Amino acid sequence: MTALLRALWRHPRWLTVALVLILIGLVWAPVRTPTTIYLSVGFERGETSADFVGVAIDAAMLTGGDWWTDLDGPPRPLDLSDADLQRWTRILAPAWIRLGGTEADKLWWQSPDDPVAAQPWLDRDDLTGFLTFTRAAGARAMITTSTGPRVRDGGDWQPGQLQRLLGWLPEDYNGVLEFGNEPGAHWLMFGLRHQYGFDQYTEEFARARVLTGKVPLAGPANAFWPGIGEPLRPLVGSSRSFLENGANPAIFSWHYYPTQSSRCRVRTEGAEWESLVDIEAVDEFRRQAQRVRGWVDRYSPDSELWLGETGPAQCGGVDQLTNRFGSSLWWLTLLGTAAQTGQDTVIRQSLVGGDYALLAHRTRYSPNPDYWAQVLWNRLMGPRWFEVRGSGAVIQAYAHCDPTTPGVLTLLTVNLKPVPITLILPDYQPRPTLTVTSPSLDSRFVQVEDQWPETFDWDAGEPLPWVQRDNSDAQPAYSYRFTRLDAPESCS
Repeated sequence: MTALLRALWRHPRWLTVALVLILIGLVWAPVRTPTTIYLSVGFERGETSADFVGVAIDAAMLTGGDWWTDLDGPPRPLDLSDADLQRWTRILAPAWIRLGGTEADKLWWQSPDDPVAAQPWLDRDDLTGFLTFTRAAGARAMITTSTGPRVRDGGDWQPGQLQRLLGWLPEDYNGVLEFGNEPGAHWLMFGLRHQYGFDQYTEEFARARVLTGKVPLAGPANAFWPGIGEPLRPLVGSSRSFLENGANPAIFSWHYYPTQSSRCRVRTEGAEWESLVDIEAVDEFRRQAQRVRGWVDRYSPDSELWLGETGPAQCGGVDQLTNRFGSSLWWLTLLGTAAQTGQDTVIRQSLVGGDYALLAHRTRYSPNPDYWAQVLWNRLMGPRWFEVRGSGAVIQAYAHCDPTTPGVLTLLTVNLKPVPITLILPDYQPRPTLTVTSPSLDSRFVQVEDQWPETFDWDAGEPLPWVQRDNSDAQPAYSYRFTRLDAPESCS
């Protein structure tokens, strides 16, 4: 080796070549993934809302209006009385069902006394049907009221449609209302002349809040994009200015998608596995969620914080990607990170329709993989959470008290890598585990301990096939696992 170095030193050209080859090797050498990781539950803790996870039904599904369409999507208007749709929604047990989306800012609530309105419109019977469906699922309603051009006169918001909706709501309505959908993007939805700023939105929100009275009002429901946050904020303002101006909403809501599908006119992060199942996607969401949490804590500490719309890819999702197993790895990391960053509620887009739906109409509303991830989260991960030390770029780990069993802590570990990982827990004791796998990231098939979840008796108290495992049993590649730990003091 010494002779080789001397020879290279005498010939600078060859020395340069050798250094270049070394640098190339350092850049392109594969990064080894650690196959053993030590985890422990730390002291940092917090608590989110008991009504943590909800789902959305885009208003276009009820009006039959224009929306992201999959070829085999459900017929519109959506039949909310369908027995299969009702059954799977009841098992999902969402805390909230949101009626919103882009169509909500185009919507007209039609009265029999009105002239025949242009589409899209819904009437009082449609509202009653939505509320009946929501109650049957054991959920509460979140209804987005329009701030679009149809409810404006000379650019100023008119309250008549909101007043009509309030008059139609039952006296025992226990849901919330939302003032508009993504107001910073009206230029994209309706044209530049219909775009207004957040100063105007704040004034109109204050007027609407007087009308809604005891019904909580959410806003501004603006979109945040990966990498850049809120588009056009130098021109129209931002959600932060809404709070700085003293809006003090009952619920501060915001929207976030980690990627955008090819349907989006503008994209900052294309939808593909490298963008979705990646630690950078987790870190980017954490960064934006912490920033929004900081705004609320500083300017409106009495407001709840809701991630009012999210999904794996904006603009309807991507077939073979956002309705496949790999999306579930993203979905669970988002839920865990949302809890840790102080989000009180997360609304998933969507229950049906588009390529990111939880339920696939083409097979009688049978569940897509993200559905099972959300069912298991709801059943095993309660509001109280604890930090997990030792997790990182390979394993994302989240610990929550079991929502129904005192003294039990549920550890969720998500393996984002294509290799099995051995997880070492402190006392080396065998524990009940539940491992969820699939043949591949782009597979629609989900197995819970090698069993099909569709075959479980979900109406039973404990339908899950827990398996005793010790630390030597590695977690499979691209999988997620729930582990039960004894925590009599922390989860009493």
